[in-house]
Amino acid sequence: MVRDRPIAPSGLLRRRALLVGGVVAACTGRSSQAAIPPDPHRIVALDWPSALNLLALGVAPLGLPERDRYRQFVVEPTLPDTVKEIGFRSEPNIELIAALRPKLILASNEAAIVGADLAKIAPVQNFDPDGYDEPDRLASGARALRRLAGLLAISGAYESYDKSFSREIQAGAARLTRYDGRPIFIASIIDARRMLVFGRNSLFQAVLESWGVENAWDGYTSRYGHATTTVDRLALWPEARLLLVGDNAFSTFEQMRSSPVMASLPFVRNKRVHVVPETLFYGGLPAAFRFARLASRVLETTR
Repeated sequence: MVRDRPIAPSGLLRRRALLVGGVVAACTGRSSQAAIPPDPHRIVALDWPSALNLLALGVAPLGLPERDRYRQFVVEPTLPDTVKEIGFRSEPNIELIAALRPKLILASNEAAIVGADLAKIAPVQNFDPDGYDEPDRLASGARALRRLAGLLAISGAYESYDKSFSREIQAGAARLTRYDGRPIFIASIIDARRMLVFGRNSLFQAVLESWGVENAWDGYTSRYGHATTTVDRLALWPEARLLLVGDNAFSTFEQMRSSPVMASLPFVRNKRVHVVPETLFYGGLPAAFRFARLASRVLETTR
């Protein structure tokens, strides 16, 4: 898939110190001489993207916030039962984290509000696999995962995952060789009138583009690649298909389709509505991996 130049082994220890020291300084306002521990498996993940990228590398975090919700909404990579619950993503339990005695805490920028408390427990490493301000979401996810693997001295795990990801994208392209070429709306249902549609700068669109499939939504999207729209606006693209994301999407859609607006949409009348299970729309390569597999298997049966 996407590869950067490998990290030179001779510079690995220096990069570790700079990365962790810089993040701790950002969180605490002072410099730190903390070094990455020899055991990369004693890591707490403060958010779902950190956890799923660790798991993609074969590393199970010691703890994770909202563990059950991860299993419901993220699903893959599978979360082992050994991972401990540490509270909410918006408010992690500092005492529970301290009790786990981690050697490293992996977190997003949002953890800065508790950064000083966390830094008293272990070095804090910022991790952002999404790169919302970068033009290629898959490339930014690959870079973040590669750097994380280098930081933990398991670069081979990244190379293995990168090859698996490339194979999945290629398998998806092979499944879609007979696809009819219709553009696709990708959306999640909000309520009976509104949907969250994914377009430019979304992880889902990046996967479609890798297959040469057009995203039907070419309107406004937020920095995060999605926009809220009323259902009737989707009628502007009568030739499109609709791919709904979420385990409850089909039952909710069945309730909605009786409304005059929904029933009038061309892709509803012509049975061009498809559903994939819950898939996180952020999180880098692991989230894209799941979406690529699920979406290509659904769309390969369309004609």
